Amino acid sequence: MLLETLKRGFLAHLIKFRFTIIVITCLIFAATTTLIGDEYEALRDPEKTEAFETLCQLPHDAERQIAWGYVGSYQSSLGSTKKRVAFWWDNIDHFLSNAPDVEIAEFASLFTNPTIVAVLRQLVEGKKSVADLAKESGIPENEVKEAVEKLMKATLVIRTENNLIKPHNDAISFFLNFVSMTTVHLGHVKSEK
Repeated sequence: MLLETLKRGFLAHLIKFRFTIIVITCLIFAATTTLIGDEYEALRDPEKTEAFETLCQLPHDAERQIAWGYVGSYQSSLGSTKKRVAFWWDNIDHFLSNAPDVEIAEFASLFTNPTIVAVLRQLVEGKKSVADLAKESGIPENEVKEAVEKLMKATLVIRTENNLIKPHNDAISFFLNFVSMTTVHLGHVKSEK
């Protein structure tokens, strides 16, 4: 009985700690703009620094530790707010084993297709018809249809009952993460020149 109580107490503590990290992550992104590497230090806000340090604490019970994730929210043109938090606190080997190289490359290849990127850029605003996606992106409708089919096969968009294309399964979160990674990369490229 004592052992069970201790296990429940430890589990509750672990859940509380992980929840705290998720909440802190949301607060960091809600209270700041893009923070890249050492640029965070320029803010010199003790409250944000403390939250950032808490977020970046590594798991004490794992060898080769990692704490990693993404978080964000955005508002579509229809006024609805979309939010997403994904966070892992793990051993780096276990974390990396969750996604085999072939699967990473296959998934990432969707986001190297300029037509798919253009379609996802439009879907940030909400669901749209193929004709609207083509018109707004300036890409021929047949190419947009092909991109939509690829996204449907990857379960990243679905077709609604009134034949609109709707983001699905974190499609926009994934796209926005590629945008943020590209923004950081472009910052590095510019600083190297």
